[in-house]
Amino acid sequence: MKNLIRNCALAAALMFSAHSAQAIPVDLELILATDTSGSVDATDFALRRSGVEAAFRNAAVISAIENGAIGSIAVTLWDFGTGVGVAVDWMQISNAAESNAFADAVAAAPRLDGGGDGQANMLRQALIAVNGNNFEGTRSVVDIASEGVQSGEGCSFNNPDCPAVRAARDAFLAGGGSAVNAIWLDDRDFFGLDAADAVNAFEYGTLSVIGGAGSFQVFAATNDDFVVAIQNKILREITPVPEPATLLLSAIGLAGLGFARRRGAKI
Repeated sequence: MKNLIRNCALAAALMFSAHSAQAIPVDLELILATDTSGSVDATDFALRRSGVEAAFRNAAVISAIENGAIGSIAVTLWDFGTGVGVAVDWMQISNAAESNAFADAVAAAPRLDGGGDGQANMLRQALIAVNGNNFEGTRSVVDIASEGVQSGEGCSFNNPDCPAVRAARDAFLAGGGSAVNAIWLDDRDFFGLDAADAVNAFEYGTLSVIGGAGSFQVFAATNDDFVVAIQNKILREITPVPEPATLLLSAIGLAGLGFARRRGAKI
């Protein structure tokens, strides 16, 4: 496993040296990676897509981008299942017009991929993408939106410990990525924050997915909640909270446990 991480980091370093001379400086390289596996129906997909679109039309998000140290970010939207589909390729956003242009592209993008929830494969592709594009960000972040545990590569829907995702996350961070964050959604009794769920979303995220400086995870109980939650999440990624990651994760974990208990009490 250590050799795999080391080799991925070396490959990323070689790609970085090849493109850094002409790369465009930005405050943030952000990969918005949305789970479009078989469990996501058309209604779920449309609401989640509309949440991303609305975020980049939001005045607060645009202001945060414009007021960064460089005043510019680079964003791409991916759909992932068993494979990875680039729904919207890398776009630079420095002002309201460019942010709305990205939102237009999100609204027009078709649904790509399907199959299982391949988070590990997506993170491996993210390592290649952030070191092979035409941007050089102060930070490089993957923002995962999913409603379940990695499928395949030795991982099971009812186990929060997924070595394949953890290894891919570690390789991404070792290869130049700054953080992996997540927004989780409820999936019946398979995944969420209810006491009856097979896997607690925050336990899975902490064990196997999120990592890096200032990394965090949030939960949206419904697709309607997602629309607000993704906007706040993107804002936080554009303007990171100056708080130690360990304290931040502790606060999120405690809040999640409290929420789970409250929801569990209603069952």
